[in-house]
Amino acid sequence: MDNEIHYLAYDPEELWKEMIVAYVEAGGDILYPGDEKEMLLRGVQAIVTQVFAGVDAALRMDTLRYAVGEYLDIYGEKRNCIRIPAEAATCTVEIKFRASGTAKTLAAGTALTADGEHLYLLTEAVEQTGYEQTINAEVICRETGGLGNGLLAGTQMQFMVPNPAVLSVYAIRDASGGQDEEDDEVYRERIRTFGLINTTTGPQAQYESAAMNVTSEILDARALNLGAGVVGIYLLLASDTGAAAILDSVSAALNAQDVRPLTDTVEVYRATQMPYELKVQYAQEAGSNITTAIGEAVEEYQKWQDEEIGRAFNPDKLMAMLYQAGAIRVLWGDGSNFNGGAVEYTTIAENAHCKGEITLAVMTT
Repeated sequence: MDNEIHYLAYDPEELWKEMIVAYVEAGGDILYPGDEKEMLLRGVQAIVTQVFAGVDAALRMDTLRYAVGEYLDIYGEKRNCIRIPAEAATCTVEIKFRASGTAKTLAAGTALTADGEHLYLLTEAVEQTGYEQTINAEVICRETGGLGNGLLAGTQMQFMVPNPAVLSVYAIRDASGGQDEEDDEVYRERIRTFGLINTTTGPQAQYESAAMNVTSEILDARALNLGAGVVGIYLLLASDTGAAAILDSVSAALNAQDVRPLTDTVEVYRATQMPYELKVQYAQEAGSNITTAIGEAVEEYQKWQDEEIGRAFNPDKLMAMLYQAGAIRVLWGDGSNFNGGAVEYTTIAENAHCKGEITLAVMTT
């Protein structure tokens, strides 16, 4: 059953029937397949169908349910809810110079790297006096996204173009602040609840919306009453990199005087991880190839299972999805477990989330 909503009905065959009736009623001849008039009308039918489809698509793009990409951006901007942009990670490095006797300048934009792959650029020029000295400088990852947060304090770096006056370069704090652009589905949900954060937080949904509004690196947030005026905010993050900085940012945002009620104390934590491992064995019809469909089903399941705090572990859903993808038999292999226990439907704590690994094997007959 089609649950999609369309604003214009434009069934091509129904449109063709209506065009034939209109043509005959206007005094036209009987049309036969392949004659010039029939071919001309078929061309008109195609154009009208495309126009109907275009108008319908444009109307759908003006709704929260169907808008995507820049259309979703426009929808959100009309409601003062802006998509969280991609940001590049920043870091502080310590540059030690040996005495060279000559003053030189490292220009802003000079590139450094720790692994030869990810580049970090000086944000401002560094003035070298020509004497032995140590200077701290800020660098920014050349690429936006969370991958830039992987540079850890204590990591040795080097300039892409060797400088004989430089003795050593080390990161002296973890890189932080890098984030990917907010994807459509997360942004859509934030628009849906954005009105809640235009007032001082208090109710659970308001705290959760305010937390999600900080960075796109947060996949889910859960606000819980820890008693005696203490609100615990539990975050599910996209990755481990930059986690401490994200917790600090959320804490600062939710403890702002114009956000937090005076009677609340807000504490921010990472959601507890409940690990699972599923070693899936499946059988398929002889001669069939359902590898792609099975892989897509597993990916969809993990996104559903792993990206919501408090969601119960439900392996039965994965089994149903695999059958729907074409498997004719599904078994859990040896070593499969949930948090070290049985693979069965299990409720979890409100501040926890599932996180697992799934491996696939085709049964041999």
